[in-house]
Amino acid sequence: MRLSVGPLVSHLDAAPCRVLEWSSCEQDEPVEADDLSVGIDSIDEQHKKLVNMINALNDALAKGEANDVMVKIFDGLVAYVDKHFTFEEALFTKAGWDGAAAHKEKHKQLVEEVMAFKASLDSGSGMIGIKLMKFLKEWLTNHIMKSDKEYADAVKAKGLN
Repeated sequence: MRLSVGPLVSHLDAAPCRVLEWSSCEQDEPVEADDLSVGIDSIDEQHKKLVNMINALNDALAKGEANDVMVKIFDGLVAYVDKHFTFEEALFTKAGWDGAAAHKEKHKQLVEEVMAFKASLDSGSGMIGIKLMKFLKEWLTNHIMKSDKEYADAVKAKGLN
């Protein structure tokens, strides 16, 4: 399986590549799936769901969907991120990973950034656009490819999944 981190949507592109894909996208240099896999099935499945939710938001933006449709998708993404972080934190805390406090702080910072976007949307002063999509793409790929891999060995060593 190959993973492609695609370009951000452009309203000028007739058929944009997905923001993130778990399969190859022809106009991109593919990233091996192993680059995003942390080697923990439950976490990898949750990450795939996050990728799919971000792609749904990207697709809605590319199709020019109404802002309220995109806000509904974004709200679902926000709720799922909270669920994912809670699960992930419980897993690496149970494993006794010594980087738990620092990783939780990274989660807190990411949630604060996401909630700032949400507050802007909820107040009507912001819209879902390229800035948000770029943030989501960078956050997901950087967080998984760097931060999440840091706890994987500790969790696997304890036989947790």
